Amino acid sequence: MPKQKIWWIFVLCGLFFLWSALPVAALGEKAYWQFEYEPRIWGIDLVWSRLGYPLFPGVDTAYFFSVGGGLETFGFYRLPDGTPYRPPQDGENRALYEDANLTWSLGLKQGLVYDPRRLRNLWEAVLVYHGRYDHHLRDWTPEALLFATSLPDRAGGFQNAIFAGILYNGVDEEREEWLKQGSYAELSGEFAPRGFFNAATGADYHRFNGTVRWFYPLRTGDKFGVYLAERFMYDHLGGAYIPVRARTTFGGFSNYPGFARGLGGSLRGVDAGRFDGYVKVVNNLEVRVGFLPWREYGVVPVLVGYLDLGVTDNLTSRLDFDQVLVTTGLGVGVSGLILYGNYFWQENRFSLNLALGLHF
Repeated sequence: MPKQKIWWIFVLCGLFFLWSALPVAALGEKAYWQFEYEPRIWGIDLVWSRLGYPLFPGVDTAYFFSVGGGLETFGFYRLPDGTPYRPPQDGENRALYEDANLTWSLGLKQGLVYDPRRLRNLWEAVLVYHGRYDHHLRDWTPEALLFATSLPDRAGGFQNAIFAGILYNGVDEEREEWLKQGSYAELSGEFAPRGFFNAATGADYHRFNGTVRWFYPLRTGDKFGVYLAERFMYDHLGGAYIPVRARTTFGGFSNYPGFARGLGGSLRGVDAGRFDGYVKVVNNLEVRVGFLPWREYGVVPVLVGYLDLGVTDNLTSRLDFDQVLVTTGLGVGVSGLILYGNYFWQENRFSLNLALGLHF
């Protein structure tokens, strides 16, 4: 039976490619395959997309797929009895473990409302199948807290899900002036039943996500560009078993082909994987300043000041507003490489971290 199920996945992929390759005159641009890549520290994600055969007149239909892989360090910040684990400022962090993973996805975006000024869809529906395989390198960190649990996904394995959502994209990127303005919003659902090739990890959950991004220019000019940037995310998980990967991430499509990190990671200065939860909220507010005279060479020195706020449920399914997590800091860098100095108020902790690109 498993072989038959896998065979049907290959058939579905083949039909998808045949359909997406049909000739079409797209509304906003020529229909051809576009290639993008998203680097990781030790890995990469590759994305192919194409404006293909339209399902409805007057709007564009986009088909896309991705593959990726890498070696990553993740964190599981809970003791064997389920209580939160606070890492020491000095010494070994027992939450950390190494993970070798492969990821893949296949989907389409269907236009609902077309924007003739921007020559693209303004409102879209999106449908995606995504999966991943994790191999936890237990021999590298045998004392990691995750391996002391009885969780069904502690050894890794396959996780597969179907994602569906509605997107609004009213953001304009002024590349000549290094500015963004406008707003982006989405509502989405993610469904990962146990019978959908998830038996090995026990994954059996659903997720609701709402995400809003907002950009507002404060200054435009030849030397400096300044704008405000804000992101709000709400994430709600439920089901028979919610795996660690879902508890430590935010859903949604805005970070495709990956997922936004949970409170640990979305709150800069908080270790990725901390404050996992079934319900979580985060708000990131930034002022971004770019030095523009060298932008024609692809080099833009940037300065970022930020305030991050977050709330989790501590696995109770009820947000704990008595403990609002707060981090502030500054980031300096050039183009896609930024060094952040972060201060985590609740723990009086200062940290430095290097990031690939802006936070969102």
